[in-house]
Amino acid sequence: MSSYDPPAQPRSAQLPATAAQTAANPVTALREALAAERWSEAARIIGDIWGMLIEEFPVDLDAAFQVLPLESLRTARGVAAVREIWLSTSIEPQHVVPAEAPTPPMEYAGSLNRPDARHQALTDLTLASVHMVAARIGGRYAEALEHARRVETLGHLVETTVPAARRVRQPLALLQAGITRALAGDIPGAIPMLQSAYERSPYGRSDYVAKGAAGNLALFNAISGDLDIARRWLARHDEIPSTASPHTERVLFTGDLARALVAIETLDNDGAEEALSRLEQGVNVEQSWGPVVTFLHARHSLVWGDRHRALSWLQRDTERYAQRLGPASTMRPLLAAAEVDLLLSVGRGDQALARLNRVAPDPIVTATRARLELLAGRPDEAARLAAEVADITHTSRVRLEGLVVQAAAAMRSGRTRAAHEAFLLVQESTRSTGARIPLAGLAESLRQALHILVGAAAGTAERHPLERPMFPGEVAVVRLTNQELLMLRGLASFQSQKELADAMYLSLNTVKTHLRAAYQKLGASSRAEALAVAGGAGLL
Repeated sequence: MSSYDPPAQPRSAQLPATAAQTAANPVTALREALAAERWSEAARIIGDIWGMLIEEFPVDLDAAFQVLPLESLRTARGVAAVREIWLSTSIEPQHVVPAEAPTPPMEYAGSLNRPDARHQALTDLTLASVHMVAARIGGRYAEALEHARRVETLGHLVETTVPAARRVRQPLALLQAGITRALAGDIPGAIPMLQSAYERSPYGRSDYVAKGAAGNLALFNAISGDLDIARRWLARHDEIPSTASPHTERVLFTGDLARALVAIETLDNDGAEEALSRLEQGVNVEQSWGPVVTFLHARHSLVWGDRHRALSWLQRDTERYAQRLGPASTMRPLLAAAEVDLLLSVGRGDQALARLNRVAPDPIVTATRARLELLAGRPDEAARLAAEVADITHTSRVRLEGLVVQAAAAMRSGRTRAAHEAFLLVQESTRSTGARIPLAGLAESLRQALHILVGAAAGTAERHPLERPMFPGEVAVVRLTNQELLMLRGLASFQSQKELADAMYLSLNTVKTHLRAAYQKLGASSRAEALAVAGGAGLL
């Protein structure tokens, strides 16, 4: 059978239809076009109604992609992107997977500023949405973000130029654009889009938009550290009844993610474990949520679970989701910070520092580095770094992390007035957001001292006592200079001292001096021992 010869059609694709039904029902028209092998027409219909097909007629979409020639996927606007989404999230078994058909670049009919182009706003909104979702599912967040901006522009255009009765695609498009922005590193831009989707959901044709928007608003507010707001959106999410739909589980998934994160950050272990138990991802769940699930398990284990096991899983998943953790990913710095926290929790200060040195600059990473410096006995450096992020312009999560380290560092340095001022802000932030983990991460004696400093009774310092401390009182960190690191890495590559000297245009004595200093810092007396210690610390 060639790719142009259709196999036996599923029963849903064989239903007869009258001419009137074909004109009124695009799904019927698709079935007839496939039966008659009118491939271009079938591809055009899929591009126009892809959302309806995925939601309500998955069998028809499955049948179409089994028989459509590759040429039609390449030439019809948006169809290759629909196929990419379908193969990634299909709820039906894929009996026939065609040869690879690349998703072509998106093209628009004309400028949105031209009045004669406005009648195409709905068509372009559909096209922009499918390319956006396909790019997001594929982990191409920078590309997805560009399409999300286009969806936002088109959404406003539809709002002002298209009759209300024809705006049924807009709420779902805004929901998907909000999710895309949030996963692609733009949570502040995502929140208003998700709110718009929630408010406009009564005008859409997808019953789950309001529940999905509320769940995502809860999740991304929780990721930002605004747990009080997340709770309110969770309450709305729970009030909306679930409709019978192939997508019900996907809609509920983000609500469970939010529920788990809120419970973890408020130190509610029972609630966290109950929510985490529902977070097994099926094959038809968009895998963009995988890094979020990994982050939740790492965060939970930091407080209650097996830290060594969680660290192993986090490192494995970071590699597994590498394509989704590029520079534009929201979860990239959060997973890096979670890994550093786990390393610190088990006393691996050297490996924590090495991991931080491999991470691109980010406010949450700076806050984590400040905590490392505090535990490593450098309160002044910790205070300097914390001051960079303890600013109102950062997210509540970053700001609270920074303020806690700032207060603790000032207390350890004997600057009680600065500690008093910072800790008052910590208390204010904790009350307004509901977050508990950052403060619980301090050593109990230091936490008690800060509460007493601002006038709180010592017995009320921690309303959520932990069974074990989150971090040790201090961690050892080996700090090698760049030259010392280069020498060790050269030795690890089986270069001799003479070869190192020649390669770096240094004298042999200078190389020996750097190596002696490195050996001393590592507590090693030989080349083999130094390389073993440096390798174990993640320095090589």
